[in-house]
Amino acid sequence: MEIEWNGFLKNAVEAFPNEVCAFLFSRKPYSLEEKWFVFQVKNISDTPKNSWIPDRKEMLAIKSKAVKMRLVKIGNIHTHPYRGNDDIEDECKPSEMDLGFARKFNDIIRGIMVVDNKTIYGIKFHDKFGNEIPIVVEQFDNKEARHSSQA
Repeated sequence: MEIEWNGFLKNAVEAFPNEVCAFLFSRKPYSLEEKWFVFQVKNISDTPKNSWIPDRKEMLAIKSKAVKMRLVKIGNIHTHPYRGNDDIEDECKPSEMDLGFARKFNDIIRGIMVVDNKTIYGIKFHDKFGNEIPIVVEQFDNKEARHSSQA
């Protein structure tokens, strides 16, 4: 499956330690030609190092763009700042707040990306109950993220 990141990887590293969020949309879901699109939305949380709240105006504009592109909203992805824990699997787990929002918005997929100001450590996808969905992400490039964060 192909993912069009639209600058999200670069922005995730550059925004560290703040959380970055985006909505996930799909073209031809559940098919061999499925392609995902990641559209970032501004985080307006009062505590952006610990949570994210999408900017409503941007969210509506993104949804409108997706409709014009004939895409289906499947969920979202956001970052968790790397806190030095050796267990990246643990850092990729959704919080209770993450799961609450996933159920509220009926997300099919909820992605969590663990980052610091230089590296993307891992990406895991979950359903709205926190069960891991085994999706292999082959398209992110730490070299690109490191170079863009140093520019």
